[in-house]
Amino acid sequence: MPVVNNQAALDAAIKNAKSGDVILLAPGTYSSITMTAINPASNITIQSLDTNNKATVGTVWLTSSSNITLKDFNVVRPTRPTDEFATANRVLSSSNITIDGVHFSGGTGDPSDALGNGLAIRGGTNNKLINSTIDHFVIGLDVRGVDTMLVRGNNFLDNRRDHSNYSEMTNVVIDDNRYEGLYPINGEHPDAIQFMTMGRAYGSSNISITNNVVLQGDGRGTQGFYMQDEVGTMPFKNVTIDNNLIYLSGMYHGINLENTQGAKITNNTITSVSDEKSTWIRVENVTGTVSNNLTDQIIMEGTNNLTTNQNIELVKNPEIMRQITDLNKGSKATIAGLTYNNAAFSVGYHTGKNLVGAASQFTKEVAAQLAAPKPAVVPRLLLDLSFSAKGVVDSSEWSADETVNPLGTGAINNGMLSVKTGSGMELSRGTSRQLYGLSAFTLNFDMKRDGQTAPAGQILGIYKSWNIALRADGELTFTMTNDAGVTSTMTTSGAKITDTSVHKIALSYQSGGISTLYVDGKAVGSAKMSGSTRQQEYWGLYVGSPFTAAFSGGVGDVEMRETAFSQAQILALNAGSTVSKPATAADTLKVMVAKGVADTAATLAGSTAWGGAMASPATLSLTSAFGTTGSSPSPLATALATASANGSLYQATSAFSMLTTPRLASLDLYHG
Repeated sequence: MPVVNNQAALDAAIKNAKSGDVILLAPGTYSSITMTAINPASNITIQSLDTNNKATVGTVWLTSSSNITLKDFNVVRPTRPTDEFATANRVLSSSNITIDGVHFSGGTGDPSDALGNGLAIRGGTNNKLINSTIDHFVIGLDVRGVDTMLVRGNNFLDNRRDHSNYSEMTNVVIDDNRYEGLYPINGEHPDAIQFMTMGRAYGSSNISITNNVVLQGDGRGTQGFYMQDEVGTMPFKNVTIDNNLIYLSGMYHGINLENTQGAKITNNTITSVSDEKSTWIRVENVTGTVSNNLTDQIIMEGTNNLTTNQNIELVKNPEIMRQITDLNKGSKATIAGLTYNNAAFSVGYHTGKNLVGAASQFTKEVAAQLAAPKPAVVPRLLLDLSFSAKGVVDSSEWSADETVNPLGTGAINNGMLSVKTGSGMELSRGTSRQLYGLSAFTLNFDMKRDGQTAPAGQILGIYKSWNIALRADGELTFTMTNDAGVTSTMTTSGAKITDTSVHKIALSYQSGGISTLYVDGKAVGSAKMSGSTRQQEYWGLYVGSPFTAAFSGGVGDVEMRETAFSQAQILALNAGSTVSKPATAADTLKVMVAKGVADTAATLAGSTAWGGAMASPATLSLTSAFGTTGSSPSPLATALATASANGSLYQATSAFSMLTTPRLASLDLYHG
């Protein structure tokens, strides 16, 4: 095995190479690997001597050669080309070529400034690109006219327009590759994998695209697999697209397949950050099967003899969409966090083995992601709207603050959206799909009437699904038409919102359980209601009312969570607390003390029942009732201990016997 350490020695070794030779590149820089008409009977290998200190080559150029393996070195273009599409490396009319573990790079810096194509392969048979990396080119890989091509285990990173292009291919396998970060400019059409027919003699056939991962990364825009017969008379034949993960933002094409005979699109996950553009599987003039995919949407046009079954479209299934934990994490999204796992129904992409049964290149990565410490489970915010001089801002992970129409001048005052009949705000459906199809939720917001006799009407809601409204007598109603079309209404008793103060409204809804309306932490209405809210239709969340009368006043700090909160948790929300676990009785007391909404210590001391203090909090201040140290119990703690000892401390049907003297002593530390 000859070891070479300069360009002259490398050229000589290539010229004199015999079947079975391995040429070892000592660490250093070489201008090129150039091989023309090198056709040994068996393989010749050129590889780095030290894989921990790889050699660097300026360019690779193989012409009319065969039985060559290039392995474990870097190929870095020495100068920046002036031609935007100049090809840095070529394999022309060559067969049985294996490129294994080679890193092709067009340089560093902003990928949107990249020039040139990384690697072009033209003609030949039985060629392989495996375990390699291509980055910082306009087009990473451009392959045309190859019969039997394997592209497996590679990383395509930070290219400009396309990671890979294919045309006039027969028997091509694209398996277990990573595609991340495209930076298109001037309206370029960015694709991870593109097949085309424009300017070609025939279409491609026997195509297998499996087990690949396409991620947005930090890029400006990425599309998944785009296969279009631009000519219109060169159909793709026998196309399998199976078990791929595609995650994008701001783009439509997850999988786009046109004019194809014998397609099999199965077990793929194609989704996007919540935005106006639903990433889809789109098929046009296609025969075959589309099944077991999880995607934002499926579009079928001009298609006959196409079988579809067991697909999940997230635009129709917000419940499943909410289970994809990394849906809105963008560049920080993980493969594990984008995979939908359901023991009863396996659908979409799952990491496992590649097409030949070996472990996927993503197996260790996903295992590490699953083993990583998980953040504390908290009630998940679906919406966190605030109103300020900056406009409407949703601080939740969903960023659902795009409105159907711009707000008018003066629409926001003192942190609240001004609402009246004919004037309100509708959130875009495309960016707020998480708000639909809920079997349990908590909605809380601030409201303020313009005047004691200001018009009543709807405060907010989703048309034909649910709404909360203010009646003329100051009571509230919650009306919901569930997913089965059954309408039910809850009306408060004792809300009495007839003043111009800011009130904190909360609705806790649990299908099949008791749903409750709260005003300033006080339960003022409850009813047993059932069913999920309706799936996404034509209307977004409307603050005000789109058609009927709206109340006149202000609405602020709108929050929605995907679980039903208890009264204790509602009180914590009103106090501005962070609710990270089910509230305890002590938590509730702390909130009540802080807000000054319990009876005075003197009142409690004269009673053996505390239920009234919880169910109907008074507004008297407790400031003067506190002790100053834990060793000197406050009158409040003494009174509550007495009530607890009598066994009469309760809230509705929940026992509060846990309020023992030691725990109340701890509560005194909070008082002090």
